[in-house]
Amino acid sequence: MTKEIGSNTKKVWEELEKTVAGVSIQELCKQLALTFEEVMTAVRWIAREHNIGLANNNGSLMVIGVHA
Repeated sequence: MTKEIGSNTKKVWEELEKTVAGVSIQELCKQLALTFEEVMTAVRWIAREHNIGLANNNGSLMVIGVHA
């Protein structure tokens, strides 16, 4: 289970690094073939270690990676 969470977290982080504008939770689910719960678990792990933001964009929850 922990390896799966780590793998999913890496996938989500790599997607966040590709975009400046952010990506919706729904898009992450589609792009990575992960469930909502898997994506949100990954987002929680990333939030512990990195600066990320969450925003509402017309009803879609967006995850925004902070790039240094």
